[in-house]
Amino acid sequence: MTIDTATLAPAVGTPLSRVEGREKVMGEARYAYEQPIEGVAYAAAITSTIATGEIAAVDASAALAIRGVRAVISHENAPRLAEVADGELMLFQSSRVAYRGQIVAAVVAESLETAQEAAGAVRLDYRPVEHDVELRPGHPRFYKPEKVNPSFPTDVAHGDIDAGLAAAEVVVDATYTTQPIHNNPMEPHASLAVWEDGGLTLYDSIQGTWRAHNDLAELFELEPERVRVISEHVGGGFGSKGTLRPQAVLAAVAARIIERPVKVALTRQQLFSMVGYRTPTIQRVRLGAARDGRLRAIGHDVFEQTSTVREFAEQTAVATRMMYAAPDRLTTHRLVALDVPTPSWMRAPGECPGMYALESAMDELAIACGLDPIELRIVNEPERDPEKDIPWSSRSLVACLREGARRFGWEGRDPTPGARRDGRWLVGTGVAASTYPAYRAPSQATARLDADGGFTVQIAAADIGTGARTVLTQIAADALGVDPAQVRMEIGDSDFGQAQLAGGSMGSTSWGSAVVKACRELRAAMVKAGGEPLGRAVEV
Repeated sequence: MTIDTATLAPAVGTPLSRVEGREKVMGEARYAYEQPIEGVAYAAAITSTIATGEIAAVDASAALAIRGVRAVISHENAPRLAEVADGELMLFQSSRVAYRGQIVAAVVAESLETAQEAAGAVRLDYRPVEHDVELRPGHPRFYKPEKVNPSFPTDVAHGDIDAGLAAAEVVVDATYTTQPIHNNPMEPHASLAVWEDGGLTLYDSIQGTWRAHNDLAELFELEPERVRVISEHVGGGFGSKGTLRPQAVLAAVAARIIERPVKVALTRQQLFSMVGYRTPTIQRVRLGAARDGRLRAIGHDVFEQTSTVREFAEQTAVATRMMYAAPDRLTTHRLVALDVPTPSWMRAPGECPGMYALESAMDELAIACGLDPIELRIVNEPERDPEKDIPWSSRSLVACLREGARRFGWEGRDPTPGARRDGRWLVGTGVAASTYPAYRAPSQATARLDADGGFTVQIAAADIGTGARTVLTQIAADALGVDPAQVRMEIGDSDFGQAQLAGGSMGSTSWGSAVVKACRELRAAMVKAGGEPLGRAVEV
């Protein structure tokens, strides 16, 4: 086989229909809940109706009397799990209730309808205690976390913020609040667990199979090679499917108890309590500047909530550390542990609410200084990273602001609030800047030449609707020097090796790097072998 790329146009950047498009349009794409496994039973989760306290008693007699019910699971009869850092995964390990909506029991039955009917027949008696769901400084469980997501310093200080504010000619001191936001993907969180020969296979709607397989191995005290997680198609995630969720553990526990495959799908209502959400925030932003708008001091203090089950500290003020130059700067994060579900990742965690507060304060500073808000941002553009004092690898904020102003016709606007109308609508203008990190994480891929002359590439990536499967096909085709139609891309299986989850805007670059290396090594090996099929995979 001779590889000749002279006549091939690059696949990356060339329009290509989604490689799985026909499967999805025809309804042939198999999601976690739809895998054709024989002998499946169904589990229905029972969630707490109190905010905090204890389960005093579980009466399962009425549920067990219903025909087709195979088990009622609670802390009274569930198998012991290993203690892990994520308390959300330790289902049925105690009688404690940490928040309203927490899974506290479950029914397993021959059909979904029977499981749901029986779940309503289980009687739970509680011993509730007084709960607290108010986020406020001074709370008895108010504290400074050791780090913020994923591993940033909690507080960072440069210079003297109080002195900088005292010396400033213009000061903005404003408090902003953001409300909780829930991620509710089109496909609810769903799992199908199968135990066989002491090993666990989990079909799951998740953004990363490799991490999930490691977490399950730890939780069930299995060797990692005894656990396999498959996520062939995922109907949206937004961060809520970034890590293992309680329904996956429920499926695995139930399947072990009844010794049959078990399916679990959370209801739309249940997604609001156990799969994460964006934490509400209280943010105090203090800006001190000269009359010409040059910043002297930047302070950004953030207050957030977490649960009593697992800590999650969103990195809300981290972007403020690098956005604008000032000699005196302080950014802090504080948490209060409440009797509420655990917040987690949701689309640009930290950056989203943090940039809203900072940019709102910058607009208020522009008004106080009598400056154009775009020019205020340009005046305070840092030449180097203000936090680390190192050169930028790339930064085009000023160019973006100026080009946006040109296209928008910014100079001709009337900045007076409420000055323009379109019928009953007020028409305003505004500007905001933002930043998001560029990450890449280690991943493994394999590539092989098949007997039919095509190529198969495997990587434990996840396609949550973003087109990852298609872009990886294009990347592989360019690295191999073949048409994309010759590439079969297989993703979403932890057996394919370590791979970064679909999150942090780093999926394609992490997976793509591994795919390029594997394909290039395969191509080099083919050339060395005179173009004959290798009959082996290349893993990197």
